[in-house]
Amino acid sequence: MIRHSRRLIVGSAGATNAFGTIESVRERYGDGIFLIAIDTGRRELTAASVLADAFVQVPLARAPEFPGVLRDLAMAHPGSYYLPLHDEEIEVAARLALEGALPPGLELIAPPFDVVRLCNDKWEMHQWLRAKALPSPETALATPAALATMRRPAILKPSRGTGGAGIRPINDAADLKDLDSSQWLLQEMLAAPDVSVNMFLSRSTGAFRCICRECFEKRGSVETKMRIFDDRALAGIAERLARELQLFGASNFEVLRDTAGDWRIIDVNPRVGASARMIAAVGLDFAAANLADFWGEPTDTALPPLEGEHYVVRQFANYVTSRSAT
Repeated sequence: MIRHSRRLIVGSAGATNAFGTIESVRERYGDGIFLIAIDTGRRELTAASVLADAFVQVPLARAPEFPGVLRDLAMAHPGSYYLPLHDEEIEVAARLALEGALPPGLELIAPPFDVVRLCNDKWEMHQWLRAKALPSPETALATPAALATMRRPAILKPSRGTGGAGIRPINDAADLKDLDSSQWLLQEMLAAPDVSVNMFLSRSTGAFRCICRECFEKRGSVETKMRIFDDRALAGIAERLARELQLFGASNFEVLRDTAGDWRIIDVNPRVGASARMIAAVGLDFAAANLADFWGEPTDTALPPLEGEHYVVRQFANYVTSRSAT
């Protein structure tokens, strides 16, 4: 009989970063962890269900039924750790924890609510970055007056949102008609390459590690070819960001260059990145390090030094799922 040392609930299991996290858990801990994958999708359409010990379909995190589902999970799997991996779910879970409303029997693996809320509000994050002298692009609330002062085209983006949804170039103030300027931002046009910096800041030792990835090819929204490398300038920005924000565990942020060629932070995410599993292919496993650190275990083997730069190419695998419960 298998003896599981821990129970781990992984949220948004259909997402790339959640699937990669589950792969990392299996690779590091084998069957020592009892894995419960939860997602809004059906079991047979969620590949992570194949790697998990149990699967539960749940409503959206913003749905009023979601806290009740968490209570049911806590009762069915007492003493579980809960790792939400979608921005909205992380914020909901962190708010419940702050309010003392997270069900007893669940231990949340996520930053505190004030940090998560700041990361998810791009306007507030821009102001925070500027106040900390960290590089953020020219940004303003989406009004005609603000657009008149910016180089055209500017970028129109929602102040809250994930995955680049709603982002588009804008030239004419007429395009701002009927938009709620408190919910939309204007930002200076920035230039490729789009670089993501994956970070880790230990909760106990304060040790910091980061690595950069540059994406060369996407198929839809899925990164398929990337370069993995160290960069001293970006590492300096990353460490200041993580320590100033007290963003412990695994997280990531994205940068682009302005017209002067300087890096500008365009997004900060309080979770492991979607590219983390591809980065794990070169030996740096940020998802595994995040969990090991939370559980008081050494992280050195998960985040060794990187020698030179590496290229990772993703190919796809097939998983046969089932509707039946396990």
